[in-house]
Amino acid sequence: MPKATETKTTKTAAQLKAAKDKEHPPPPPPEVIEPSSTDRPEGAVYHVGKLLGKGGFAICYSGQLQPSRHKFALKIVKSQMPSKMEQKFQTELQIHSKMRHRNIVQFFRAFSFVNCTFLVLELCPNGSLMDMVKRRKGLTEPEVRFYAVQIAGAIKYMHSKGIIHRDLKMGNIFLDQQMNAKIGDFGLAALVVTGRDMQTIRRTTLCGTPNYIAPEILEKGKKGHDHMVDIWSLGIIMFAMFTSKPPFQSSTTDEIYRRARERDYEWPSAEVSQKYISQEAKDLVATMLEDADQRPDPDAIVQHPFFTAGYMPSSPEITSKLREVPPDADEYYASRLSGSVMAQSLRNLQDQCRECGVGPWAAEKTSHTQIWKEMAAEEKAGLTPVIPLSDGVVYRPFDDWLREQHQIRAKYAASISSRSTSSEGQEDSTTSSQRMPPPTGLLRQPPQSFAAQQRTQGRPATSASTRTRTAPELGLSTSQSTRVRPRQERPESATREMPSSSREALDSTAAASTTSSSTARSMRMSARAQLSSTRSTPNLPITERAGAVSSSVPLHKRRNSESIRSATLFSPSESPMEMEGTKPDEILERLRGLQAELERALNARTMAIISAKTAPPPHPHIVVKWVDYTNKFGLGYILNDGSVGCILRDIPTTEGSKTALLPPAGVFIRGAEKHILRRQDESYPDRHQPVPMMEPIQFFENNGEAGLSQVTISPQQFRVSINEDGTASKMAPGKDVFQHRKRERIILWKKFANYMIAYGRDEIPAEEDEEESAMSPGRRGTPAELVTFYQRFGDVGCWVFCDGHLQFNFPDHTKIVLDATGTWCHFWHLPQEAAERLASTGSIDKTWSMVS
Repeated sequence: MPKATETKTTKTAAQLKAAKDKEHPPPPPPEVIEPSSTDRPEGAVYHVGKLLGKGGFAICYSGQLQPSRHKFALKIVKSQMPSKMEQKFQTELQIHSKMRHRNIVQFFRAFSFVNCTFLVLELCPNGSLMDMVKRRKGLTEPEVRFYAVQIAGAIKYMHSKGIIHRDLKMGNIFLDQQMNAKIGDFGLAALVVTGRDMQTIRRTTLCGTPNYIAPEILEKGKKGHDHMVDIWSLGIIMFAMFTSKPPFQSSTTDEIYRRARERDYEWPSAEVSQKYISQEAKDLVATMLEDADQRPDPDAIVQHPFFTAGYMPSSPEITSKLREVPPDADEYYASRLSGSVMAQSLRNLQDQCRECGVGPWAAEKTSHTQIWKEMAAEEKAGLTPVIPLSDGVVYRPFDDWLREQHQIRAKYAASISSRSTSSEGQEDSTTSSQRMPPPTGLLRQPPQSFAAQQRTQGRPATSASTRTRTAPELGLSTSQSTRVRPRQERPESATREMPSSSREALDSTAAASTTSSSTARSMRMSARAQLSSTRSTPNLPITERAGAVSSSVPLHKRRNSESIRSATLFSPSESPMEMEGTKPDEILERLRGLQAELERALNARTMAIISAKTAPPPHPHIVVKWVDYTNKFGLGYILNDGSVGCILRDIPTTEGSKTALLPPAGVFIRGAEKHILRRQDESYPDRHQPVPMMEPIQFFENNGEAGLSQVTISPQQFRVSINEDGTASKMAPGKDVFQHRKRERIILWKKFANYMIAYGRDEIPAEEDEEESAMSPGRRGTPAELVTFYQRFGDVGCWVFCDGHLQFNFPDHTKIVLDATGTWCHFWHLPQEAAERLASTGSIDKTWSMVS
């Protein structure tokens, strides 16, 4: 009976081994052929050498490039793999290809051949650190110092680029020709993004090798983990280098995990190990096996007393002989060193830290580009690898491609310069550029990114005629893309159609609207024409430049540019203040950062949570009611704190005998909603006043490339007297032309405010709620209060605020607000009962409150 059981166990083990072997690719042929690429137009051939090792899904062979005979490591995986593995492998390629450090295995290129994907890597001919430790049954303390500094330097570099390795172990640390440590295998590496406005995004996936896994990784789905998991792994590696085995090693995985959580480990006694381990060494390992927030960073690690408590060898002393036998020199074993040897040891430590870029002796602080930014640039260039790699595609490090592009551009510029000099001015630049067009970036069509390929799957092939259509043929001209709303058409609003009396009032109080539009607006309209929706209307952002005239405007409606000059709302004595962050270049830079962060978040491979210590930001200011009359006057809006603002179009005016153009402007008044709601309250002394008398009025004006300027005005300038019959008299025309222009803006503001408040808002104002509302207001007196842009995309409205945060309103009353950095998102929706009523009846009860 026992014999039968033994046979069954042996069979099961054999089956498991066979199943595991199925995951590995077959051995490669004697010659591996690399496709042609920009740096190797003829392709390349590798002669395959010996097997170097096997991993979970990969095998590794040595390879010799012909005819140069340079040696590389060829890591081989099957081209066809499960979709989840494809995503992980894509991430591994993108991360590893962007690593540039003396203690990280260099990635050179990747390509497909005979149903396998080959990664061409730096060859480390002296095997792995694990091989060395096993043969030697542990290393001396000076050797541990040497490798600990190199590994710490590589960890610091990875973390500075926003990468956590998550699988650091002796088997993934390789030894190059000079016996330097090189970290490899980025199959479990992940991005960690940090910034001034964002705490670390902590990974929440269970990964790693049991003996090296940090306790916080074991708590899957709870707090998550960050870069400190690599520090834990370094502590395990150092313990293993001293003792030849990890501290928590046990017969079962569960027991390893238990011991790791409880820090249940013991150092072997000197009698058993026949090796002296200093107290400084034990203390250093203990600091790295603490809770995550207590572990030291790489710079602090190399400053621990352990590194000066004994000898530190120089690089030439660590030779390949040490793979098999321990060093002979006495200083490797001495408990006390002479003064000269100690001084030399300190110099060796400082030199090693400088070379590895770690500790206080590093030459200078180097700022490394975050990997996610490089991945975003790679995606923009169309060079993101698609797994499996297509035949004929060679994936190379992105900085290699950038360097080639710079060389091509420099060569082209030099060619143009020399050609221009030799022609002695006889050829014009047009002829020259026709003869040699500038490089377009890629020398051949780039491979589609993974996301782009997914979007285009199943679509019919693009015909030649479609590929060669020009912009005019696609209907991108301003005159075709801008839909002009008839005068009779109602404004877009969040609730009902504006009554005719209100429309007439607006028409009677404002000057005729200009038909001019800026080049920027034309581009926006052209882009909007490509959307599927037909409901978009020509909206006017406050950032539109005043005075620009579109070429699509009929000749008889164009103004004589010589008779038009720009005017202003502000008098010289008012000293308008520039509003920070409102210049077009600053807005574009902020939007680029937002786009990059959103792309990073949307392309993230795993879920992430924010640290429990991170306080959420305050509720943002949001628009809760608006009226869109941009075709004639502008846009009015109410914020969740009851402030009322408007964005007004440019308005023609006169200055003497000449026509002038007041640029787009805006008015913003806090507390205005409550002021207007109290018009019938006899106890309210300012009920007849056009604006609240206790709040200053903000006027702002668009100055084109100079951004927005702002002036704060006392409301007393617009105070009206009260007649004997209790009615309000008209506003005074103003003491000068500047005050008169502001008066006209206030009249328009009041019309917008009266209309919006007459039909209520989506939710009861926060001040009237007994408890804090889900739409409670943000902080007062900040740029976040001011709306500077509005646009409709079909049924979706978009507002951009002066501080850069964006609000999107959807037809079902859902609201999404993104902060300017793209790192926080606020979400409001209707309660279930209200949503069901909206779906069935098309309306909601105004007593419902939004849910945050």
